[in-house]
Amino acid sequence: MTMSTLTIENKCNHTVWPVIYSWNVDSQVSPTGFSLTRGEARAIQAPSSWYGLISGRTLCSTDSTGKFSCATGDCESGKIECPGSYSWAPVTYVYFRIDDGGINSYTISVEYGYNLPLMVVPSQRSRTCISAGCDVELNKTCPKNLMIMSGKNPVGCSSTCQEFNTPETCCTLDFKSKQNCKPTVYTRNFERACPLAQIYAYDDNNSTVTCLNSTDYVITFCPSYN
Repeated sequence: MTMSTLTIENKCNHTVWPVIYSWNVDSQVSPTGFSLTRGEARAIQAPSSWYGLISGRTLCSTDSTGKFSCATGDCESGKIECPGSYSWAPVTYVYFRIDDGGINSYTISVEYGYNLPLMVVPSQRSRTCISAGCDVELNKTCPKNLMIMSGKNPVGCSSTCQEFNTPETCCTLDFKSKQNCKPTVYTRNFERACPLAQIYAYDDNNSTVTCLNSTDYVITFCPSYN
C-alpha cells in the first residue's frame, strides 16, 4: 500500500492549529487536529486512497468550561481534534487525493474564503507536478463587507457565497453553469493574487496539480514570512 508523507509546517509568526479531514471512511488520517507553534513542523502519514483536506485555524483558545474554539477555521468540535462531520469555513484549503487509481493530486482552494497564506511543494516534481499555493496576505485587500475581524485586525476573508448564501453568489439553481456563474469583486481580488488556486465553482484556471508518481508533500503556512 502506498503511503505519502504530508509534512505540515508553520512559518507564521504565531501558532496555527491544522485541521485534517478525511472524506473516505475506509482511509483515515490521524490526528485530525493539533497545534504547530512558530517554526514547528509535523509529518503525517496519508494512506493509499486517501481523499481529504488540510486547513489551518488561528487565534484558538480554551474557555473556562474546557471548550476549545478558534477565530478562524473552527471545526466546531469543542476540542483540538476535529472528528466527525465537517462544515465549510471561510479559510484557505488544500484538498488531496493520495494514490487514487494511481494518481496523486492536490488543489489549493479559496472558494469558501481565506485566512492564511499556504504553499504545497511535492517531493518529486515534474512538468505537471508543480509547487502551488496562495502565498499572498489577502486579509488586508479583502472587500470590507467580507472581512472577518478579531478586534481591530482583519484575520480572514469570507467568500460572497459564505456571507450572502444566494444562488447567484454560490452558483446554484439558475446560476449552476459556466455561462451564468460570473466572477465577482471577491473572485477577481483572489484571482489576481492566487492564479493557481480554485477561486469559485466555475473558474477557468486549471487549479488541480496532478502528480503521476507517488510523492510526498510539504504544506507550509505563511511560506514567505520572515
